[in-house]
Amino acid sequence: MDKPSELFLFGAGAVIDWGAPPTPKITETIRKSGFKIKGTDKTITEFIYQRFIECGYQDYEINFETIINVIEELVIYHSGFNSETQTPSLLKAFLEERDLSEIYNFSTIGGIGELNHGFQLQIPKGVDYPYSGYAFWKEKPNQFFLQHLINQLLSKISNIVSEYSWDTDGHSVIDKDSEVSLNFRQWMKALAKSNILRLYTLNYDCLFKCLLEKEEIECFDGFLNHSSNDYHYRPDILRILSDTSSNIHYSLHGSVYWDVIGLDKDSLPNPEIVKTLVIGSHVNNTPASIQAEKGKTIQVTNIITGYQKTQKSSLTPYKQLQSAFDKDCYLSKMITIVGYSFNDEHINESLKTALRYNKDVSVEIVDPAFIQNEMDYIFALNIFPFIGSNNMNPKKVAENEFHYYEGKLKVFTLTFAQYLKLKCHENNKHEPIK
Repeated sequence: MDKPSELFLFGAGAVIDWGAPPTPKITETIRKSGFKIKGTDKTITEFIYQRFIECGYQDYEINFETIINVIEELVIYHSGFNSETQTPSLLKAFLEERDLSEIYNFSTIGGIGELNHGFQLQIPKGVDYPYSGYAFWKEKPNQFFLQHLINQLLSKISNIVSEYSWDTDGHSVIDKDSEVSLNFRQWMKALAKSNILRLYTLNYDCLFKCLLEKEEIECFDGFLNHSSNDYHYRPDILRILSDTSSNIHYSLHGSVYWDVIGLDKDSLPNPEIVKTLVIGSHVNNTPASIQAEKGKTIQVTNIITGYQKTQKSSLTPYKQLQSAFDKDCYLSKMITIVGYSFNDEHINESLKTALRYNKDVSVEIVDPAFIQNEMDYIFALNIFPFIGSNNMNPKKVAENEFHYYEGKLKVFTLTFAQYLKLKCHENNKHEPIK
């Protein structure tokens, strides 16, 4: 008899117990990172943050993704800008022309002809920028500058992720024998005896895959296990789409262990995302972009952040990984969701549709602030209607456990470390580690 599938979805809250910084800490770092506006030591990211505050936003409403989204939308604006047609943009109500003139603190050098083909950037103005690529594909100067800024910020995020999750054959910062790691490993090992483990993460690390491998649990990550060279590994698209019987660990929003190759073998701009053996510094990459929709240029990146997740999820291998998640939602008997804020609509759509069509599925949500943040009210509007019942009142069955719809949906107001102890205690084969 085939093993049933258990699906796991890990959000930012799932890795806090391993030392990952919370979102406000990442936001604070991004606010201090990147290029500076003209004549000051203020970064462009801090300038954007303060503009949000001036427009009436509260501090808790602004995170690093909000800031990066503004920059990505400016890339779209400038990539299609035409002085004669005055390309419209909602950002015009947020940033005035004088704001933009302060932000664009750069100059260009080189370049040929009216299109300035092959120019490079000086950042700040008049100072050679050592990481500048060449604008060979009709990039406009403002667009090219913003794309280099995004590379700077993504490199900073990669550095943050590497501080708690760097793992190579030669060195690892992950304590794989800590209490929380051992409890995770033992929980997964017990489940793997009678279940197929389908792990999906919205984070940019490979932490849980490393812990599975410590237990010698084979885990497919979506990429070929051999390479024509010793550095890049291409995605195994056929296996992602067809394999439903292997233990997997898929990074739905990318990984710091991924990279973008901007040009194909004929030196044409056909970007490809590949896996690497180590975490790279993406500030060295020349920006690669595509037209996701007519008139909308998006940058191809190894990780997806900001608010272009749906558009970027149409790229390979994001598209195929999302398809696998969609399928697993309908095939799994149990979905465990840890530390996810339910703010990504393309993820929510798969979960909601699964609740509507997968009548056998049960869901467990691990979030210490679920009740405190009144997430059950949000669920009443967006998730519960798909279960098909109007009885959404919770039943408190333990100090930190609430059941909805006769236990079809369970909520644990615990940290992941606390939840793992609970699961280990429920397993008769071992007691929680002291």
